[in-house]
Amino acid sequence: MTRDKKKLHTWYLENKRPLPWRENKNPYFIWISETMLQQTTTKAVIPFFNRFIKKFPTLKSLANATTEEVIEAWAGLGYYSRARNLHKAAIILNQKKQFPTDYQELIQLPGFGPYTSRSVSSIAFEQPVGVIDGNVIRLLTRKHNLPIEWWKTKERKILQDLSDKYVIGFKSSEINQALMELGATICTPKKPSCLLCPWLKSCDANKNNTIQSLPLKKAKAAKKLLLWKVYKPKNSTSKLILVRNNYAPFLKKQWLFPGSVKEIKTRPKSYDCLHHITKYDIYVQIKSKTRKELETISKKSEIIVIDKNEIKKFSPSSVLQKILDH
Repeated sequence: MTRDKKKLHTWYLENKRPLPWRENKNPYFIWISETMLQQTTTKAVIPFFNRFIKKFPTLKSLANATTEEVIEAWAGLGYYSRARNLHKAAIILNQKKQFPTDYQELIQLPGFGPYTSRSVSSIAFEQPVGVIDGNVIRLLTRKHNLPIEWWKTKERKILQDLSDKYVIGFKSSEINQALMELGATICTPKKPSCLLCPWLKSCDANKNNTIQSLPLKKAKAAKKLLLWKVYKPKNSTSKLILVRNNYAPFLKKQWLFPGSVKEIKTRPKSYDCLHHITKYDIYVQIKSKTRKELETISKKSEIIVIDKNEIKKFSPSSVLQKILDH
């Protein structure tokens, strides 16, 4: 393994991409980037990262912001629970004397799962722990020819133990980023550039002609069908009434139009628009109501009244704009 690690390390130092969060070891920058990268490609993240850091250049500035300001700055990245957890963690971190350097302390914070806590502690503070993300899973299952169900706890531990071994004897910041970089740029899902890989000769999947079958694919759960009845003002020029979402299983605790949701078995015969959110196909039926009717419907909920041009500030999800434009 030592020889392979040296080849990987050399390859990374010669080929690493000049990414904005790699310019220094600022743990705040690393944390923001790693959170953004969880569900988004590196190329797509860069402009979002730059804008976010321009608005919130320090941990303190993020902690002192309102939730709505953070959500607005996050708009377009999706999975808004990430932004909410980012804000919650920032408030906690800002109260500490220094940024925690150990992943076991970081993992206690909102939004810091096994991957984020290990990546921040290893890249920012050189804690000798490995990381496991989608790129590393693909890379290691191919390198070691492991047709395992990596999404299960026992099998994932096998990969975590492997990843931990790779950082021994090297800077964890460089080896972890090297593993992720090799997976992202060379050992890609469909058309890996094997001839450019520093591990070409030692790759077990290459020797066994199993590259295309690894990693194993996790079966996708069938999407649930939801019927969402949404109420918006009759008068298109009036202000909007939004409620804190406590009735729908998606976009939890976000500001939504008043409404109701139920699970259905088949597609409804009539609907105004269709929206997809993670595991849901949402069929939207829009009903117009007077201001008084909306206030009555919303009386048991936390509500806000806003101008139309403020909607992205309070709820950046595209489905609200889609409903508003209908």
